[in-house]
Amino acid sequence: MNDRRSEPRFMCADLVKVRIEDAAGAREVMANLEDISPSGACIQLEAAELEGADVEVICATCRLRGRVRYCRAAPLGYDIGIA
Repeated sequence: MNDRRSEPRFMCADLVKVRIEDAAGAREVMANLEDISPSGACIQLEAAELEGADVEVICATCRLRGRVRYCRAAPLGYDIGIA
């Protein structure tokens, strides 16, 4: 696959809380943070999410806000790209 990010991704496997807000409302779920870079992140969820949904990733020492850019089926759920 062609990597379109201009900066390096930092691989990780951290469990994080994610707040998702879309047309259906707001909810919090647990997710696995797969990788992160200055312009985005990839999380893995059990359920698909809509592109354009607002997302807040809540870590132990920070809160990161973004928007869903893609959602792809993965072997253990869905990979969600956040910008």
